[in-house]
Amino acid sequence: MATTGADLLARILKAEGVEQVFCFPLSSIQEALTAAGIRTITTRQERVAGNMADGVSRSTNGRKIGVVAVQALAGAENAFAGIAHSYTDSTPTLFLPGHPGIDLIGQRPTFDSVANYGATTKLASRVLTPDLLVPVMRQAFAALRSGRPQPVMVELVEDALVGEVSGDVAEYTPVPWVRPGPDAGGVREAADLLLRAKAPLIWSGHGTLYAEASAELQEVAELLGAPVLTTLMGKSGFDEGHELSAGTGGYSESPVLRHFLDAADTLLAVGSSLSRTSFAPSFKPGKTIIHVINDPRDLFKVHPTAVGVHSDAKLFLAALAEELRGRVGATERDRRAATAATIRERRAAFLADYEPLFAAEGTPIPGYRMFRELWASLDPARTILTHESGHSRDIQSVFWPARTPRSYLAWGHSTQLGFSLGLAMGTKLAHPDTLVVNVMGDAAVGMTAMDWETAVRERIPILTVIKHDSIFSMYDQYIPDSIEKLGASNVYGDYAGVARSLGCHAERVTSIAELRPAFQRAIAAVDAGQPAVVDVITSETRRIPRPDAGSH
Repeated sequence: MATTGADLLARILKAEGVEQVFCFPLSSIQEALTAAGIRTITTRQERVAGNMADGVSRSTNGRKIGVVAVQALAGAENAFAGIAHSYTDSTPTLFLPGHPGIDLIGQRPTFDSVANYGATTKLASRVLTPDLLVPVMRQAFAALRSGRPQPVMVELVEDALVGEVSGDVAEYTPVPWVRPGPDAGGVREAADLLLRAKAPLIWSGHGTLYAEASAELQEVAELLGAPVLTTLMGKSGFDEGHELSAGTGGYSESPVLRHFLDAADTLLAVGSSLSRTSFAPSFKPGKTIIHVINDPRDLFKVHPTAVGVHSDAKLFLAALAEELRGRVGATERDRRAATAATIRERRAAFLADYEPLFAAEGTPIPGYRMFRELWASLDPARTILTHESGHSRDIQSVFWPARTPRSYLAWGHSTQLGFSLGLAMGTKLAHPDTLVVNVMGDAAVGMTAMDWETAVRERIPILTVIKHDSIFSMYDQYIPDSIEKLGASNVYGDYAGVARSLGCHAERVTSIAELRPAFQRAIAAVDAGQPAVVDVITSETRRIPRPDAGSH
């Protein structure tokens, strides 16, 4: 029997270790994938399919590649939000939209994915014939496994899928990882600056996680006696229970982090683009910057930089540790002790300042109290936790201590509401023995909650917790008249009722005494294989630890 392009593509994905492909509503390769033993998962919308693919790739540092395939035209159009999120957050997902045929290329109004996704993917290519699948897919996986992790798109023209593969097409060989290494001169120069610094600070970004460089990062921090801050995207790349952890900085941050960032004279920024954004810490000019990144386009982009190094974070940090081992001494040991003491003192004061919020009583349930009761119900050793855009992010990213890499999935260069649901489902598929928890707000529920049905139908047991205050919190600082006259920030719904009707274990909680029992029942349901939703009726949260709100 002849081999079609769809058959060959399925074999290629199988060879690359792809375990499932996310689809909506169907793809021309779906039957071939099923025949090859690759699971296809149908979502309720293309965006969530992309979010689930993101979850697979992000939670495994790209060791598993999430793949999303959609039909031509409307499918490719509707998928844009999910792919844009992966692009902005730097996640290596593979996007396979269809195209109706060669005779319609360039013919309006046929949607052209190559043209439209060219600026929103790392590589946007097209397959016209079956025989081109091997070289195009090899190039696609090479892009996914080298340099900055970002989505790659291969548009599948229908002719290439239904046509027969010729007999002389080369066998496909999986693509290896390619990592840039540091030059010895750059490592020595970085070490010289760090050893001369009075107050060095390590700034660790998302690239540290993708490079799986947490052990090397910790060794460098301990050798220098320097505090470590992680960006929002880089949270969990450094053990936040370590004595040198200054915490995570994003839209919110602790005064511990702000103290060290303001005091630092030298920054070692590893695995971070150092882009200016509301979701990364800011700092005043005048600091000596050592910038290590696997994408040379980010070097010298925003800040004057003393040393720029184009390198994988793990390879650089390992080389730096080797350079430092024989050169550090009493100064660095004394600095470590002093830094650890300062972190302990300032963190204790910070937590004491917020303790009244976490211990608050009342009805509706105070938001901070909801988080305390949730966190007390989780076993950190078996939990992956993620947030939503808004206060779910602003509270959890600062106060939840991530102890191991990817135990907390932080996101935020893109802040699309509703992303956490697909992210959590994709993560659960990649980590089936882990309790995966996403915390949503009203606005996020409105964007993607119908895909609770996807979790039920596809047997993906995750726990969703809703901070349900029926308002877009703190929007009154932007649209006060619209809120007062039109109620523009108010939203309502029985979210537990919706989730229950879709097949989830679902509970609505209105009192503090009910919280832990409800969380425990939900976790038991998840462990038994059923997705669960706990809808917590809370009051509006008005205070988060912001540097411009008197938190430092």
